[in-house]
Amino acid sequence: MSGPKVVRIVTREEVIAICEGHLQRLEYAVARWQAQASKVGELSEQECVATLARRNRLSALLAQERFAELQKAVPVEIEHLRRDLEDREERAIIRAAERRQRERRLQENAATLLNALQANPKGTDQALLHSLSRLAKGASQDDGERLLAEGFAQLAKASQKESLSEAQRALAQQLKVEEPKLSLANWAMTRQPEASQDVRLQRIDRYIVELELLQGADSAAPFLQALERAGEVTQAQRHNLLLDSLVLDLATATRDFHKKRECLEQLQGLASEIETWASAEHTPLLSQISTCNIVTDLAAMAGLNEQCKGLIANHLKAQAALARREAVLGGLASLGYEVREGMATAWAETGKVVLRKTATPGYGVEVGGKADIDRMQVRAVALSSDRDKTRDRDVETIWCGEFHRLQALLKDKGCELLIERALSVGEVPLKESSISMSSKEASVDQQKTINP
Repeated sequence: MSGPKVVRIVTREEVIAICEGHLQRLEYAVARWQAQASKVGELSEQECVATLARRNRLSALLAQERFAELQKAVPVEIEHLRRDLEDREERAIIRAAERRQRERRLQENAATLLNALQANPKGTDQALLHSLSRLAKGASQDDGERLLAEGFAQLAKASQKESLSEAQRALAQQLKVEEPKLSLANWAMTRQPEASQDVRLQRIDRYIVELELLQGADSAAPFLQALERAGEVTQAQRHNLLLDSLVLDLATATRDFHKKRECLEQLQGLASEIETWASAEHTPLLSQISTCNIVTDLAAMAGLNEQCKGLIANHLKAQAALARREAVLGGLASLGYEVREGMATAWAETGKVVLRKTATPGYGVEVGGKADIDRMQVRAVALSSDRDKTRDRDVETIWCGEFHRLQALLKDKGCELLIERALSVGEVPLKESSISMSSKEASVDQQKTINP
């Protein structure tokens, strides 16, 4: 198959650019993982060191030219970091929700105990009553459990007043059935308000602490106020409607937050990649992205995301096309073909170039293909119609051997030149073409013509 060929070329520069993009996205993923895991209190120094070590090993693959391994391993590591961060955030949210539920139980138990003590205030410590009152109103108390224990002890002591005669007590002792001793925990359980057992409150707690932890206290403040107002409503039906509505509002707010955060993180990751090669024309776009935050309109961020993806794709395509043209022309120059300055640009402008070789006068090689695709056609051509056409088959056969040498030269430089379709020698007549001229040479010749 020594006739015209359709080939596909993948250059070393193209592969390196892809790998560098992978590593840039990994760098952003690691930075985000560190910052967010530290924020939620779920990151140890040992875990941080281990993650940075994995990142460094993956980065070293580029210098080691293990390109295929890098392209497989980096996306796996990025996905691992994403899932690991989700797990860490989940643990932090569960911990915070449980703490909030404990605080609610303390508040409810304090209110119940306070009412019981105030019903018989004689002998009750007034300072203790004041502390229990503050705890019942929602004030944070580090010694809340101790206050409840002290209050329960005083309540139990008050209930053991002498009210029977000696004979009555002796008879009661004889008739008494052994019962388990009442503890503070059992007492609190038997008097637990129904509200604390409401599954809706558990869901509300979960949503609120998630917003506080991931988005900030300000985002949860309106919902906390709504919960407080619902707690003040005594009518059961109205109270239930308010709680149901609050659950729905929180679910919507949480879902919208996660959508925006995911979009924002993707946008920032793309921007970090663009910054590595951006020029002045990209400054407005990068400035616009830098102003985006979690309250930015989701549709606007999605539009910027698509714009960044298109920009990166076009950049990689342009870089790859240039690298392919330069690689092929460099290989042909090594085989003795005349490659002149500006020929790569002429190829991009006209879609093809024709190169001649002094060893085969009257013949050359045409390389064609759009600059933005990775496929091209290569073929031997005649540079004149006034020739000995019996030599055409010999020239095509010579070009066949040179093509295989070109493949070997490119492979030594880390490029792949793959044949996708080829015709046999003589299957089609040899194409006649004129020698290509670079833009620079054409300008010089034009000047010579105008100024003889």
